[in-house]
Amino acid sequence: MKLNELAKAVARALPPNHSILCYGPPKSGKTELIGTAAKLPEIHNIYWFDLENGSETLLHMGLTEDELAKITIFRLKDRPDKPIAIQTMLRVFSAKQAINICDEHGIVECIDCKRLGVGSTPFWLGQCTHNDLVVIDSGSQLGDSALIAACMQTGNTMKPGWDEYGPQGKWLAEILTVIQQAAWTNFIVLTHELIYEEEINGVKRDKIVPLMGSKNFSLKVAKYFGTVVYLHMFLGKHAAGSSTTYKNETLTGSRLNVAIEKSKEKDMRAILIEGGILRQDNSSKEQVAPASVRPAVALVAPVVSAVPVTEVAAKKVTSLAAILNAKKGK
Repeated sequence: MKLNELAKAVARALPPNHSILCYGPPKSGKTELIGTAAKLPEIHNIYWFDLENGSETLLHMGLTEDELAKITIFRLKDRPDKPIAIQTMLRVFSAKQAINICDEHGIVECIDCKRLGVGSTPFWLGQCTHNDLVVIDSGSQLGDSALIAACMQTGNTMKPGWDEYGPQGKWLAEILTVIQQAAWTNFIVLTHELIYEEEINGVKRDKIVPLMGSKNFSLKVAKYFGTVVYLHMFLGKHAAGSSTTYKNETLTGSRLNVAIEKSKEKDMRAILIEGGILRQDNSSKEQVAPASVRPAVALVAPVVSAVPVTEVAAKKVTSLAAILNAKKGK
């Protein structure tokens, strides 16, 4: 197909789904920025996977009852001995039907909550639409959760090495690959920043990139997203930028040429509507994924039958399910 023909086809079609990465230092306004999406009539549902208690910000940012009702919160409560976040997110991104996530811990099909009668909330990516958002808050905590899972067979004082960072990067890449394709809906990942020193032509300077997993993984994480937004404090106010030339020391950019720094109001309208991700007049037009559509990447299923400890000792375990069950068997 000639590129001009493709351009005409794109202009006629509804806009495709999009993936957005928002990063910056703590308390720089990331959660509040994404929360403003609930104010848009074009947004029908926001599925918020809360790994860092971001729901507290959402509750106190002045959203109306109807706007709050758009947001479904899944609280994933990681513990040092139980990496719930990575376990649940792998299930979320590989499920072929609706799964139930318990409201107390964020565990898929939680046995303890079923026994005690504690409520759960169903979710399935295949039922999300172009007018929905799936939010992960935050990617840095998800990376920490993956590393905890990878280190569960080792002692508490060990220093993570390739055998641990390898599985961590693999699990994160599997999730981000699904986000990159954005086949069903729009994805947003919030994460923190990593500041490192780079040298170009003998000149050293600080560079700021999104933090997710190891340093090496963080340096390439932006490739999975169509738009990368950097948030920070400037002269006592929240500031944000998404164009490639926003700040020399920060990694930002957008395949849709979204430039939030040029907008008077720093909110999600500047990205989702002005950026062309959603059309202002398409609030009633939903692109529903067919029931036959499944995630293109076969992710590791975190819940399987227990793996005997003797088998784990004999062979290096690389699957999250086997590691978690091996830990339970100790």
